[in-house]
Amino acid sequence: MLETNKIHLGDCYELIKKIPDKSIDCIYIDIPYLFDEHGGGNSKLAHRIKKLNSKELNKISSGIDYKIFDEFKRVMKKINIFIWCSKLQIRDVLNYFDDENIRYEILTWNKTNPTPSCNNKWLPDIEYCLYFREKGVKLNDGYELKNKWYSSPINKFDKDLYDHPTIKPLELVKKHILHATQPDSIVLDCFCGSGTTCVVCKETGRRYIGIEIEPKYYKIAVNRLNGITADGQTSIFTNFDELEDK
Repeated sequence: MLETNKIHLGDCYELIKKIPDKSIDCIYIDIPYLFDEHGGGNSKLAHRIKKLNSKELNKISSGIDYKIFDEFKRVMKKINIFIWCSKLQIRDVLNYFDDENIRYEILTWNKTNPTPSCNNKWLPDIEYCLYFREKGVKLNDGYELKNKWYSSPINKFDKDLYDHPTIKPLELVKKHILHATQPDSIVLDCFCGSGTTCVVCKETGRRYIGIEIEPKYYKIAVNRLNGITADGQTSIFTNFDELEDK
């Protein structure tokens, strides 16, 4: 078993094999996105990867090997998984979890200040998170936790603090974790990035297992858990979304 309350450096496709069957209460992942350079929704174009300026973003924009989903099902006690993905991946992920015993929701992050779009495209103002749970998985009550959408500006402040191009709002991840897990639950994040999921678990009394393959982001995530930003400055766990709105 990988040690809990720790971020592990390595390839999640290999490290997940060290996790015993039915030992994880919830998986929360932001998988490598698949992009269509023309902005269309046809999955036949999914092999065309959008050319991005950031070298780091190029490394995480080529999609995912869906074989790891078999491992996800193996390690979860019951299916209880959040999957951030691109529009081109929604159909594949939904098809994988197509089971009468599994319920799903399509959750969204609606950005109030998306980057301008042209070339006959819609604005990139929505990101999608697919949530699947097996019958018997308890959801916690709380009106403030049950929204299927979350609206906020692009969290540039967090991106600057932790130097990660696809970081999700901390408060949004916290709502999801509080809604679908219990205190002391074990939450697995196989694509840990800057460590948002792990920070949320630390703040909410959940145990976590993080896995990150890139040494740069592994170091950033570990430092973040210790209150240190990407540039080495001392920080604290703060609601940066609220700060950015002001």
